[in-house]
Amino acid sequence: MSSEVTCADCGTQARKTGPTQKYCAACSERRDMMRKRLWARNNPGSVEQVRQHVEKARQRRELNKEAGAAANRASRSSIAWYECEGPDLLWNVRVAVPFSYSASKNHIYAMRRTGHIALRRESRQMRQALAAALSRGLHCIRVAHNKLWLDILVQKPNHKGDAVNVVDLVCDAVKDAVDIDDRWFCIRRLNWEIVKDNPRLFVGIGQDSRLDCQICSYCGQIKPFAEFHRNKHNPLGIGRECRQCRHRGRRLAKERPAGRRLGVLADIVQADTTSESN
Repeated sequence: MSSEVTCADCGTQARKTGPTQKYCAACSERRDMMRKRLWARNNPGSVEQVRQHVEKARQRRELNKEAGAAANRASRSSIAWYECEGPDLLWNVRVAVPFSYSASKNHIYAMRRTGHIALRRESRQMRQALAAALSRGLHCIRVAHNKLWLDILVQKPNHKGDAVNVVDLVCDAVKDAVDIDDRWFCIRRLNWEIVKDNPRLFVGIGQDSRLDCQICSYCGQIKPFAEFHRNKHNPLGIGRECRQCRHRGRRLAKERPAGRRLGVLADIVQADTTSESN
């Protein structure tokens, strides 16, 4: 039995997944969408049905958001978060470039005669040099879609500038080197010292997990891609609401009357938290 089939539409070879398969995955999806659109055109719903569908979808989203907000309140940190030690990194890349005060945010931009703000040439060159050094260090390392931890050591020639002001340019350079938005960046260490001879800027990046993760828009927690439903319209191919928030929202919708939902929601979150810890 052949493991491939010739698509009846485009004529390409596709992996055979069933005995009656005639089309490749792309053509099959296109034909299925055409069939659904034809059915919707021949069976139009009334205005009242559309309104009811929209209202049910809105109520479902509100319940999911309520469930996510409760889970977020249960998992947020307190003022004691600083007592925790830093994460143990699975990999770490450290690079160094000559230090210059052009890396400071106070010297990055210049005002043109026309009134436009532009990046200074020295700052652009330093950003490119730092990004190139990081890219060379990451040539055999896969960077996961997850938190990225930064270590920064600033060697200043004198005490006239602020070391913390280099964070903006360092983050921009790291963003150029890795395919992750800087919203995932975390500062693990930031230190400075006075070095009179050949001061340099040291930057280290690393991760403590190899899992590709995303933030749930309802509970705000970091969860693996497997915890989200598929959605081909999003850049990552998954939705933005985790399965657990949707599940809690459905459980909350079954409780009646509506006035009991707040107490029931606390019990649902507590039960889910207990089951996860076990």
